[in-house]
Amino acid sequence: MKSVFLNRGKLLVGLFAILFSTASIAQDTLPEPTWVKDGVDWAQYLKFKVKPLNIDDVKVIKPPYAEDDPSDWSLEIEDLETMQAMFRDIMSDVLEGNNGYPLVYTDGRDVLEVEVEILSIMPWLKPGAGSEMEGHQVKTLGSGEITARVELRDSRSRELLLLLEGEKAIGEKYKEFTEENNINNVKSMFTRFATRLRNSMDKVHGK
Repeated sequence: MKSVFLNRGKLLVGLFAILFSTASIAQDTLPEPTWVKDGVDWAQYLKFKVKPLNIDDVKVIKPPYAEDDPSDWSLEIEDLETMQAMFRDIMSDVLEGNNGYPLVYTDGRDVLEVEVEILSIMPWLKPGAGSEMEGHQVKTLGSGEITARVELRDSRSRELLLLLEGEKAIGEKYKEFTEENNINNVKSMFTRFATRLRNSMDKVHGK
């Protein structure tokens, strides 16, 4: 069922949900919103409060071919902190750039809170393995898969306005499984998300 909400005297039928769906941006494979609250005046939001990327309880899942591998698959703390820094910088660049929306640290009537939590990561190769395995150069379709949860909330009431949860490929092209390519894949994934959010809000404000 499509949600209906009042926006500056006009009825907009699920506009933000539609804009935030996979059809909003060509070749974007992010999942559609899991839930959107009815009656939200999205146009009241002019700023973003982007919380730090939540990586407190990330589970590393082995791909099917490695399920019987007795060794431990885990990510280093440094890798996760690098991911947090990339997320923060990309969200700032995309949302604020080109006459965009200020990122603030305080709550307000016109502030939309954004929180992204990484639930699990399934790398195609064991972290730290590199692109060389038993003398063979390995190329993979992206770096793996990630499961994440996105919440958009009113910053003052903390009421949940939109929920998105699902799997996403980390990279969509065949490349060597190297640290540099993996970092670029993660950057591209964050950029697509930030761009999707920015484009959705631009449409709401008629930009």
